[in-house]
Amino acid sequence: MRVRRAGSWFPCLPPKPIVSTDMLQHQLVFACQSCNCGFMIDPVSIRALMAVADHGSVVEAARVLGYTPPNVSQHIRKLELHFDTPLLERVGRGVVLTPAAMTLVSRGRPLVDGLEQLRRAPLHDDEVTGVLRVGAFPTAVCGLLIPTITRAAAKYPQLRIEPYEIEADAALTALARGTLDAVIHKSWGANEPDEFEPRALRRTEIGTDQLDALVPSTHPLAGRDRLFLRELASDQWAISPVHDPYGRWIASHDPALLSTLGHAFEAAEFQTLTRYVEAGLAVTVIPRLGRGVLPDSVRAIPLADPDAYRKIHLYLRPITARSQVAGAFAAMIGEALRNEESSD
Repeated sequence: MRVRRAGSWFPCLPPKPIVSTDMLQHQLVFACQSCNCGFMIDPVSIRALMAVADHGSVVEAARVLGYTPPNVSQHIRKLELHFDTPLLERVGRGVVLTPAAMTLVSRGRPLVDGLEQLRRAPLHDDEVTGVLRVGAFPTAVCGLLIPTITRAAAKYPQLRIEPYEIEADAALTALARGTLDAVIHKSWGANEPDEFEPRALRRTEIGTDQLDALVPSTHPLAGRDRLFLRELASDQWAISPVHDPYGRWIASHDPALLSTLGHAFEAAEFQTLTRYVEAGLAVTVIPRLGRGVLPDSVRAIPLADPDAYRKIHLYLRPITARSQVAGAFAAMIGEALRNEESSD
């Protein structure tokens, strides 16, 4: 027997069930056993509800999953029809999860994550095999991922690391959607990452990447062993685009720097910023990671500011973070970062 609801045919539902934790767990695994119709809840619908819970709105959940908001609403409506209970309540211009929805998310998450683990992971948890898709910002690809791929080829021949050069916001979105398995991320100084950060991801700090001031070899401060950012406030600067956290971090060290940076040369690539210094046109600040060999006409001076570093983070989905592959990859990335530091 089937019941017509909201323009679609769904397997028969018990009349006005009382939604409890036990019932939700039972229906997730053995949906409609009472009528023997074999209907099973679509894990995609559970993932849609999880995304609303994690990101706070249908619109944001749709963005992260790569769906349209009506697609997400349709999946949640299917769950509401099956359990015959509301899962979302409208509050102002947003939505909140009902107690039944919160129970469904808590019970459904390990099952959905388990399916993902089964799809992606090797058959034995103690094996470091398979494919790991890693997104990283450009200097991390150069300084961390390439050495790690070389190391993995020798140590774990059954593991293939696929690198993707991609900036933070897009990378974290791809990780939340499941199109990446790991993301290498950065933040400036003592600040926490300020890009879009899905709450469902797990972040681990791998280490730090020290920052140096680059000045022309003819600069009055070129002979110094260390200097503070504020000592360069009267110089012409070259920085990455103004919306980048890099420029905001520099400006935070002295009010005079804020005015100076308003007239700075802008370039997206560190190689271009270095070229401005080589030409004697500007000074800049560059991380050591993936920097390469500097021209003879450029002097790198360590900064004395206590927050003159980038923190390097590894993001994983919780289900991936528990795997042997993730542990081995994190160890190799940490080793590559330490090697970069010792080579400077």
